[in-house]
Amino acid sequence: MSRELLSSKVVVVEEEPRVRGIPSAPTSVAGAVGLAERGPIGKPVLCTTMEDYQATFGGFTPDSDLALAAMGFFENGGSHLWVVRTVHYEDAANPESHTATRATAALTTGGGPTPAVAWGTLRPPFTLANGQHLEVAVNGGAAVDVAFAGTAASVVASRPGPYALTAGQALRVRVDGARDVFVSFSAGDFADATQATPEEVAAVLNAGLVGGRATVEAGALRISSDTLGAASRLEVGDEVANAVFGFPLGPQVGTGNVQSLRAVELNEVRSLVEASVAGVRVEASSLGTLQLRTLATGPGASLRVQGDASLGLGLDSLLHQGAASGDMDVLRLAATDAGAYANRLEVEVRAATNGSPDSFDVLILEDGTYRESFPNLTSIEGDARYVERALNDARTGSRYVEAFLVEPGAVPDVQTVALSGGSDGLVGLGDSDFIGSEATKTGLYALDSVQELSLLLVPGRATPAVHNAMVRYCEVARDGLAFAVLDSPAGYGATDIVSYVSEEAALEGLSEHAALYWPRVKVLNPARGVFGNVEQVVVPPSGIIAGVFARNDSARPGGVYDSPAGIEAGRMLGVLGFESNEVLEEKKRDVVYPHRVNPLTTGPGLPRFIDGSRTLKAGGNFPYVGERRGVSFIEKSLKAGLEFARHRNNTEGLRAQVRRFVSAFLLVQMRNGAFRSMEPEKAFFVDASESLNPPSVVFAGQLVARVGLATNKPAEFIVLRIAQDTRALEAELASAGA
Repeated sequence: MSRELLSSKVVVVEEEPRVRGIPSAPTSVAGAVGLAERGPIGKPVLCTTMEDYQATFGGFTPDSDLALAAMGFFENGGSHLWVVRTVHYEDAANPESHTATRATAALTTGGGPTPAVAWGTLRPPFTLANGQHLEVAVNGGAAVDVAFAGTAASVVASRPGPYALTAGQALRVRVDGARDVFVSFSAGDFADATQATPEEVAAVLNAGLVGGRATVEAGALRISSDTLGAASRLEVGDEVANAVFGFPLGPQVGTGNVQSLRAVELNEVRSLVEASVAGVRVEASSLGTLQLRTLATGPGASLRVQGDASLGLGLDSLLHQGAASGDMDVLRLAATDAGAYANRLEVEVRAATNGSPDSFDVLILEDGTYRESFPNLTSIEGDARYVERALNDARTGSRYVEAFLVEPGAVPDVQTVALSGGSDGLVGLGDSDFIGSEATKTGLYALDSVQELSLLLVPGRATPAVHNAMVRYCEVARDGLAFAVLDSPAGYGATDIVSYVSEEAALEGLSEHAALYWPRVKVLNPARGVFGNVEQVVVPPSGIIAGVFARNDSARPGGVYDSPAGIEAGRMLGVLGFESNEVLEEKKRDVVYPHRVNPLTTGPGLPRFIDGSRTLKAGGNFPYVGERRGVSFIEKSLKAGLEFARHRNNTEGLRAQVRRFVSAFLLVQMRNGAFRSMEPEKAFFVDASESLNPPSVVFAGQLVARVGLATNKPAEFIVLRIAQDTRALEAELASAGA
């Protein structure tokens, strides 16, 4: 029914609530970066139990503390752990450059003739140069030349320099379809702007261009895209481009038989080679590398690939030949994840359960134990039991292997083959592999997609570079809304850790968004086959401590405001001892505590517990762990809860709403123990008054509210003053008039 008051009617209008509820943000969602036995590389995966972790990332390994940290996290009360597996990258800015490899195997059929096969070692995209070529000789015939071509889109000034420029002029350049870039010219860029040399102009352009470059040819200025190929695009515009330089206007297009020589795809190689060379097929191997094979089989089949493009494609120049009789690959298998773990996998082929000669059964074994079974598979594409569809289905397929059919219609012999060639990619492992790249989301930055992240740990990589990167990530990349739990390096005593935090890593006073815990702890050996026949193993404590944080957060409403320290709130489950017994001595704790290092200790009849709640920075607004994490929780909750106010008209009414909603939320937090007082006027204040929002602020599109919090401070020291009780003597003297 219309709400317009056109005829007499009763209209019901629901009003917006005077007080809007602000939902509480999660406080104990942890993210961990480290080494794992298996699992996706560089992608965050949520684990809610240790069983979840093991299902995706495998078990304990001697190279990794990540599984031990996950065990401690869940054992102490954690329930949300986002795990990022890292390995060594040849280039941290290139996620595809990781050195871990997948184990592979081939299911074969014997007795028939085999083709000649040239195997590549590189995965696409490939990097080539203009004019590079392949010389492909098939079955003893003459080599056929296959050339790769690509030129850049460019513009050349129609007149040579010098060029008459005016300070403040700008040249518009668009490279490869990206946004326009305006490169400004200032007087300081030239000896004389009215007589600007081509070299001077090129230097200014190169400082401002992305994806393109300026050069000087025969005294004239040229601007080119960095892309060589059909995808190359370049456009310059405005009156400066034409009037000063004489550049042609409108988009210029590169040429070539590939889109970009810097990123040649496998399908482009296939199109060029198969169109030029008869009798050869180009395909991807089970590892995703390039592979060429002859259509002919038997001893007469041969294949040799030469030419200067071979190296860029990962191909050798050897002569490859077929055979009259031998095993021919029917199906290639690759482990789902890269890693040496998959070298323990086997694949067994049996006669089909349904008795069909055109079908076969596949079974997957790990360490000799059957894990999966896929009956009645075929090599016929389109069949309901087509082998690639059955094994590679994301929901119902294999958790262990992927399948790549080589010979359609062929049936592999009954056999059992072991996967091999898997490696963990740990050779050359360095700090940069854990820190990663913000641009390509590797290492720490893989956690950028986890919006609710509140705790960060990198178990087993306690180095100055990694610790400083963790602090920077929490403080800068996460806007101070995440907290880093730092492990002490292995084998450090009291004086060592003080030297580390104050000098070697320069962490002392660095940030209130991180805390350092010392020493490492001893736990019951969870896998004697991995760690040897010892009762206990030493582990970094960050996973355990993050679990303690989570346990306290969920113990009661407002648990995040409690200091996670002491014999109750700081109790560490599963800890049997400490790497350094120095921490049991009060004098040694006296050495480390003033340097903002939180000791882990125990005493007679006491549990093992966290004996400190200090962040790295004493001079910050909120220098204690519970205090800092509590304020981050409030900030994160308010940030999400005030989204409703964005783009609303900035009126007194809106500012009053903001003040009222924030105050209502803080009242709840006060009752949950967030502040030093239970009286609102002493616990917090919220100011969104006109003095903070004068017309200049309103006209700038801002609504400013100031929030003051009287946060709790932990009782770090209990001081008892004991003296002689002289009250009776004083009373006697007073009665005697003395």
